[in-house]
Amino acid sequence: MGKYLDICIQPVPKKNVADYRKTTKIVGQLLIKHGALSSSDYVADDKNATSLSFPKKIKTKSNEVLIVAMAEFKSATHRQQVFNKMLKDPRMVKLDMEPAWMDTDRALFGGFKLLVKVK
Repeated sequence: MGKYLDICIQPVPKKNVADYRKTTKIVGQLLIKHGALSSSDYVADDKNATSLSFPKKIKTKSNEVLIVAMAEFKSATHRQQVFNKMLKDPRMVKLDMEPAWMDTDRALFGGFKLLVKVK
């Protein structure tokens, strides 16, 4: 069971979702190859969101979708070990990690320690 979660929440233009999927699939495979416990991406789907929803707070435009990317690790130290290995991987070096469509000013990034897990 992972005890550390790395999360990125970002708006992506709808026309670039296929490119995002292609890139993030490679990143996910590299994360797993180098030791991450899991990697997944989700697209916002809450059509009846309140004023406190992620899409509204991040000011997602009508031509964008909001994507949440998560990777699970044993610990923060484990995450750093995986990232250090992954960044040296030739496939990762080839990827454009800041494509023109990525708006890093509106993206949120963070690492989270497990507080409670119920199965």
